[in-house]
Amino acid sequence: MPDLEVPQKPKFDYQAALEDASKSMIRFRKPEHLIRRVIKMIDDEVGVSHTGILLFKEGKGSYELIDSKGKGGDKIPIGYIRLQQSSPLIEIFSQRENYLLSENGALIYDDIYDLLHSEKEDPVLQKVQKVKLAKTLAQMDLLRASVCIPSYFKKTLLGVLVLGDKISREKFQREEISFFVTLANDAAMAITNAKLISSLQDKIKEIAHLYEKEHKLFIHVSVALATAIDARDPYTHGHTERVTSYADAISDALADAKEAEGIKNFRESLHIAALLHDIGKIGVSDNILNKKGKLTPEEYEEVKEHSNIGAAILHPIRELGSDIIDTVRHHQERYDGSGYPAGLKGKGIPLMARIVAVADTFDALTTDRPYRERIMEELSVQVIAKGSGTQFDPDIVQAFLNAYRSGTLTGTRLNIRAMGFKWEDKNK
Repeated sequence: MPDLEVPQKPKFDYQAALEDASKSMIRFRKPEHLIRRVIKMIDDEVGVSHTGILLFKEGKGSYELIDSKGKGGDKIPIGYIRLQQSSPLIEIFSQRENYLLSENGALIYDDIYDLLHSEKEDPVLQKVQKVKLAKTLAQMDLLRASVCIPSYFKKTLLGVLVLGDKISREKFQREEISFFVTLANDAAMAITNAKLISSLQDKIKEIAHLYEKEHKLFIHVSVALATAIDARDPYTHGHTERVTSYADAISDALADAKEAEGIKNFRESLHIAALLHDIGKIGVSDNILNKKGKLTPEEYEEVKEHSNIGAAILHPIRELGSDIIDTVRHHQERYDGSGYPAGLKGKGIPLMARIVAVADTFDALTTDRPYRERIMEELSVQVIAKGSGTQFDPDIVQAFLNAYRSGTLTGTRLNIRAMGFKWEDKNK
């Protein structure tokens, strides 16, 4: 009887896992949910005796173990371990004591142990007291850590990823540690964005409660939030205010205002929706927003998430109303149904989203971008007109042309007929 072959577990694809983790991080709005996802992925796929994360708690000024998974009793109670900023393990990372770290930037228990117990006279030990190394090992023992990996956002240490021994008893390879270093730093950026989103939600909620009495304040803060988003990309400075101005002018030039009558406070709602239309870009990496070359398919997919992210940020704020949130979600839809995120078509796209789509595109065409210079206004108007019925609602395009011809769009009165476009005066 032939020997039965024991099925081999497929080799873990670190690159694929990193891509999946990066994509999933976009969806999390709360840091603790994101951290649990990272810990679960490591626990399920890598096979280590213990996994945990120390996260910096601003209110306490210390690094606290906020999640832990382990096998064979290695799990540590949440909150049981708290390391001060002055603790040896934290200082090694925050002060970037590279001579104690691996080339990947990780702190490896065996390396520290060998350094501490080396019989050779090591010049490093003349600079570092042995007691500090001993305390570092003691803290790693307390954390059941074989490897500790820092999680930085820019130059700030946000947390530490803690990995126990491999269940297979094999040592961690360079590829594996590099994977964890990248994962930890991706998580740091996602955690920072999640905190910022949460802070934005709290601020907007707070302001929304003052909406009736302090309406002007609400508008000004919306402008401030929009300006903060624009400030992340020097090429889009002032983008939100221009789009809002264009949208206001287009709505004033609509020949048929019946559809707008079904929207409560239409003019104000459109103004606010236009101000907030790109707020979801806070969840998109700066490297992608400022990239000068063509985006990869994966990068473009991340950019496309900004409309859903924006709607998710605003969703808890009931005072805004569904019309504003739907505009933020659907301002990238196309009239022929080929847009995103939902592929809505024709009049199935919310009216305000159809207006913002034209205003947004016109500003994108007439301003410099990382990948191209601005296009002249006259040519940009032609692009908008040619998109009528495919990218844009023909009625909105006509209102755009009316506003452009009258000078209310850009402050310049032009002869649209001379440019070869049909123009209908709604006041006739």
